[in-house]
Amino acid sequence: MKRKKIIIISISLVITIIFAIFGGFLGLILSRNAQLNTIDFSEITGSSKKVVLFIGDGMGVNHVKATSSYYEKQMFMTSLEYQGMVSTFSNSLFSPTDSAAAASSLATGRKFNNKEVSRHNGIDITTISEKAKNKGLGVGIVTTDNLYGATPASFSSHANNRGDTKQIVLAQAKSNIDLFLGAGKTTYEAYKNLFENNGYNYKNDLSLFENNFEKQIGVFNNIVAENGDNISPTLEMLTEYAITYLEANYPNGYFLMIEGAHIDKASHSNDIFKMMSYLNSFDESIKICHDKLQTQPNVTIMVTADHETGGLNYNNQTKDEINNSLYTRSGHSSKNVPYFIYQKTESTIKLNSVLKNKIDNTDIFKLSEALLNLK
Repeated sequence: MKRKKIIIISISLVITIIFAIFGGFLGLILSRNAQLNTIDFSEITGSSKKVVLFIGDGMGVNHVKATSSYYEKQMFMTSLEYQGMVSTFSNSLFSPTDSAAAASSLATGRKFNNKEVSRHNGIDITTISEKAKNKGLGVGIVTTDNLYGATPASFSSHANNRGDTKQIVLAQAKSNIDLFLGAGKTTYEAYKNLFENNGYNYKNDLSLFENNFEKQIGVFNNIVAENGDNISPTLEMLTEYAITYLEANYPNGYFLMIEGAHIDKASHSNDIFKMMSYLNSFDESIKICHDKLQTQPNVTIMVTADHETGGLNYNNQTKDEINNSLYTRSGHSSKNVPYFIYQKTESTIKLNSVLKNKIDNTDIFKLSEALLNLK
């Protein structure tokens, strides 16, 4: 009798635990769903002709604060008018998002499984780049990463897995995107003829590019944080060229994505000094973009991240107190990330009429789509 009672109690306990776990997952799903589709962007439709999206891969709030403290200056991005936070979760219930799922959400306005590249369960999801090209706008993809990396791939291709390099590169060659600038020279050399056959001017030296060439791809061995040259350029150099090129070829409108990938790479290694060097370069690139476009009407510059990397702690440490021990992990976290937005528009409806202090990464796509009137 006693044994039977123990069995009954054990079964009841197991059932209770199962229901508790199920309830927890259900609560998480409901909580996440409540964050989606909460903003109506229709009021600002067509209020920008040019949208530049900067993505600081792995960049959390504390990455920005630590870099500001170390360089003893205000980060330019923090001077932009509209600011808030962005949720980054993917479809994964058990781990933070990866770059592929997060970038795919930024590029398409949908949620993805980790490792998916703008393709969910085998179905291609239309990207902001495709929508812009379909409307005759210019499109540029710039990164410090390999061009087949998860973030640039999500804006320029579709793949079941971020590791499907060949499929990603083949899709990029046929994408009709106007400008590619990034690393990965060794890999892309095998596809040089394919890109050229699809109308691209293929170069590994930034000084050899011509603004009047219809489509360009620049693939370099690496993108450096400082002391760049035409063979190993900085993100600032790539940003300046990208804007010059798009302004020359698409003065009436374009979408440009610029990624600072090494904020994430350095954070995975818990190398805070390398991270800050690349984040400072990323911030300088934002300033260059702003300075080149600030006199124009109907321009929006958005800055955000795909996720936070390293669980970085920052509690007002001075320059001399900043060190690698501020990292608490080597992987991604589920922390929200910041957004900073600049807009100059002739529209009477401003962004503050629709933006909230907290948005979801899918809202970045929806905002870009509305601004450029691509829906």
